[in-house]
Amino acid sequence: MYTQTGGYDSMWYLISMLIWFALIFMLQDLQMWRYLSQVSGFLSYLGQLLNTASANVLAALEKAKRREVQRQELEATLKRMVDFAVIEPTSLDPSGIVPKYKHILNTYVETYEREIGRLVEDGVAVKNMATAVEALRYMNLIYKVVDHYYKTARKYKAFYLVIQLTMLLPLLKELTETVNEAVSSFIRGSPIGDSAGPQVAYNVLSRCGSLVYHKAVKDTVVAECEYEGRKLYVIKAEGPGSTVGRLDEAVEYVFGELKAKPKYIVTVDAALRLEGEKTGEVAEGIGVAMGGVGVEKFNIESYATKYGVPLYAFLIKMRQSEALTAMTAEIYNAVQYTTKRVLEFITSQVQPGEAVLLIGVGNTVGVGQPPAAS
Repeated sequence: MYTQTGGYDSMWYLISMLIWFALIFMLQDLQMWRYLSQVSGFLSYLGQLLNTASANVLAALEKAKRREVQRQELEATLKRMVDFAVIEPTSLDPSGIVPKYKHILNTYVETYEREIGRLVEDGVAVKNMATAVEALRYMNLIYKVVDHYYKTARKYKAFYLVIQLTMLLPLLKELTETVNEAVSSFIRGSPIGDSAGPQVAYNVLSRCGSLVYHKAVKDTVVAECEYEGRKLYVIKAEGPGSTVGRLDEAVEYVFGELKAKPKYIVTVDAALRLEGEKTGEVAEGIGVAMGGVGVEKFNIESYATKYGVPLYAFLIKMRQSEALTAMTAEIYNAVQYTTKRVLEFITSQVQPGEAVLLIGVGNTVGVGQPPAAS
């Protein structure tokens, strides 16, 4: 009796140990399967978002298209532009890389607008739809990159690769949802958070007298006006179509063609806030408030250095998701406050008879220009 029980217990112990060791060796495979399932679920979700956004863009193009354009041409153009690639210039010789970047970026924007312009007649709609398609392209790129690493991790059983990918999923989910909302915002042509800088420029122009526009720079307006005895040069992208303009070329125009001698160059732009900060907080500082690749920022800094003009900046804090989607009440209130602070800065730091250059940085979708003086 006891011998049988002891034999049974020994056999059960041996089986338990074998199962335990098997689970230890299988644990990584089980975790791998779990992580891959999470990434696969995200890809399915992202694929649905991408399909919905593509359908919305296609419907908007169908609504705004020229009469002679067929749906097949819309679909073919959309597919081609979504898969469009932009190749960075070589940096083997860093000297002269900024003009290379600017040339490639300008060509990229012009190509997008030309392709959409073949389908859509209205100029404002062309710019809005071009930006919407560009956002769609970004969503498609995210999908392809995540899918690439997912399939690579599954193919080679790269455990730590799929762990890193899983850890990024919450950030990627927020980013893709933001871009998806941005597509809708650009289709509607409504101001977004990043329109804060152009909106401040618009507000300042609305309070000026003797307003005159110069439109020598593509997609950009340069305005001259008077404010309490001060000469204002105001630069912003030309709205209300979606564009960020060519602000550095406009600065060059102000110094070169208009022979301006501003006491300050003031830039206003949206800025990403930290988690401990609140949306709508306004910070002031020194330098050029401008994001992006850095080409225009480099050129504006170069002009300011060449002519010895101090740089002052106003930053309107917001999340990335808020910068790319419809402008919220908090950001709108911050725009009004920043407008007040900019005007106070001008009256306190610039004497009557002197000049200041104000640049409203950002996408001017939904934000036009006040009428010029009659």
